[in-house]
Amino acid sequence: MPILFVAITAMLIQQTVATTAKVGIPSLIPAVARELQFDAELVLLYTAFYAFISLLCMAGCGGVIRRFGALRTSQFGCVLMGLGLALLPFADSAVLAFLFLTLAASFISLGSTAATPASSQILAVYAPPKWAPLVFSIKQTGVPAGVVISGLLLVPIAVTYGWRGALIGMAILCIFIAIMLQPLRERFDKDRDENARPRLKDFKDNLCDVLNHGERRVLGLVAFSFVGMQSIYMGFTITYLFEDLAYSLEEAGKIVGMATVLAIPGRILWGWIGSTLVKPRLLMGLLALVMACSISFMGSLQADWSRTACLLVNCSVSLSVLSWHGVLLAEVARLAPVGEAGRITGGVLAFGAIGQIIFPLLFGLGYWVGGYGFAFLIISMPAVIIGISLSLFRNS
Repeated sequence: MPILFVAITAMLIQQTVATTAKVGIPSLIPAVARELQFDAELVLLYTAFYAFISLLCMAGCGGVIRRFGALRTSQFGCVLMGLGLALLPFADSAVLAFLFLTLAASFISLGSTAATPASSQILAVYAPPKWAPLVFSIKQTGVPAGVVISGLLLVPIAVTYGWRGALIGMAILCIFIAIMLQPLRERFDKDRDENARPRLKDFKDNLCDVLNHGERRVLGLVAFSFVGMQSIYMGFTITYLFEDLAYSLEEAGKIVGMATVLAIPGRILWGWIGSTLVKPRLLMGLLALVMACSISFMGSLQADWSRTACLLVNCSVSLSVLSWHGVLLAEVARLAPVGEAGRITGGVLAFGAIGQIIFPLLFGLGYWVGGYGFAFLIISMPAVIIGISLSLFRNS
């Protein structure tokens, strides 16, 4: 079996599980909040705390990958996600829910955040440079696949069997995937350095290696904007539809899940275009303009709109805000020194984690000033600037 196929399949599976774990709790927050009696909009705080831990993980994961190997790092991540998901079901009050949500955000963020730089380290070795955007895009279809699983499977399971059972079942799956990856460790971790030691200095070095390099710095700004918008959509849409537009929890989950399905062929399409027809930098600029328009339309949704109209708006967001990843990650790997794709990917995506912290604050401020319409408009503005810049100024 070709090793590239094995690498793509393994990393696709771990990326899917990582995303399902990441969005699983936000998807079920309305049910948790209703039972334990707290405000479901506090999911924004969970998202922000998740992003803070993600920032630390992204900036410092290079040393862990170098010491233990990318595959072992992925296994560590699956175990941490399983532990995080298994915590919340033991909460029986709002106070315990806040405590366990904080711990869960920490464990799940550490585990799921490590998935992308670890997989980039592996795929950078085996992907042909010309087809790297397509290869990385195929692997990154695990992100919308994870959202689909959360919306179309995890939420209905929670409705039928309870949110506690759904989270415990997902936790068991994470541990199972960690075990299933073990046979691949010898092959994929052969470049690990057993004498290397993760250092606190890694955080600064990884960020500086992005900021001090012109093209990487641009990619860091792209990650900041794109990941920030994605975090709002993935972490808040189900709650938005449920709380503000009077959808049932199951209906909201189905709309997000069905829309997100489009991101799977969408990512592959953009990856193919980036490998054959359009330079990745220009393609990211064009996608930025499309996602700025689509995310601003989310604020125009009204409770009396048809389900079809709501689904179409969500589909436009899915094809842009959820579909750019492979193109960006391939560019990061291209600009990374040999053997350093995982570390540089972590450095670039650390700026994406900053976006996950800033964008919920911008979104909350926009909502306070002018409601959801203004909130969605505010978070689309950085993408407008990036889209115009990348489209007009194509050289670093």
